[in-house]
Amino acid sequence: MFEKIQNCLEQIRQTKPLILNVTNYVTMDFMANSLLALGAAPVMSEDPDELEELGALARSINLNIGTLNPQFLERARALMTIQNKPMILDPVGAGATHIRTKAALEFLPYARIVRGNASEIMALTASSAKTLGVESTHVSQQALNAAQTLSKQYNLVVAISGATDIVVNKTHTQSLCFGSPLMQYITGMGCTLTAVIATFHAVESDPFQAALLGTTYFGLCGEQAAHKSNTPGSFKTAFLDSLYDPDLNIMREKLC
Repeated sequence: MFEKIQNCLEQIRQTKPLILNVTNYVTMDFMANSLLALGAAPVMSEDPDELEELGALARSINLNIGTLNPQFLERARALMTIQNKPMILDPVGAGATHIRTKAALEFLPYARIVRGNASEIMALTASSAKTLGVESTHVSQQALNAAQTLSKQYNLVVAISGATDIVVNKTHTQSLCFGSPLMQYITGMGCTLTAVIATFHAVESDPFQAALLGTTYFGLCGEQAAHKSNTPGSFKTAFLDSLYDPDLNIMREKLC
């Protein structure tokens, strides 16, 4: 897996793919800085009239429903008309309110990958799962059946994030145990993971591989950041540094 991650990183930094983000206001800054550190070219858009042009230029699209309102829904629906560009959906807060769950289900058929915490993923099926705002009240393994159902129903890849990350498609399931407990104290870590997966999908055409490699790299960068900091504020900076300049030798050892 290390060689595949390294190859993706090289491609990202050589081609600087444009990643179109229609996302929430809370995590936009951290997300953009993370993609810049990774080597991509993030663009955040709030004007539905420019989305067709940006979509034509973008290599992949990150749709995050975190700050939901009628204007956001208009922009998100405009994305659905863009053809032949992979879309990664982040159903932030699905299960917390009816409108969030309804919006996520509206956009789900257009996605190649959906990334959420366990409660969000469970809420997209017939499950009665509830979230605590945008926080999960379940562990990743509890969402496995829901992820498999969604993958088969919509022909997509599901990435469940948590203490253990799980990546699922119709035929494969892969669990990942990388990262740091400090990641839960940084607003936007999950949202940024979705954007990082979108960036990997810009250079890796297989959605399962893109989700698997992006999630693995993200978790390993979190581990490296935790070796440099044990408090949230400095950890956030260290994490950006790790995205930009990871210790690839340590990553190779972890993945062998």
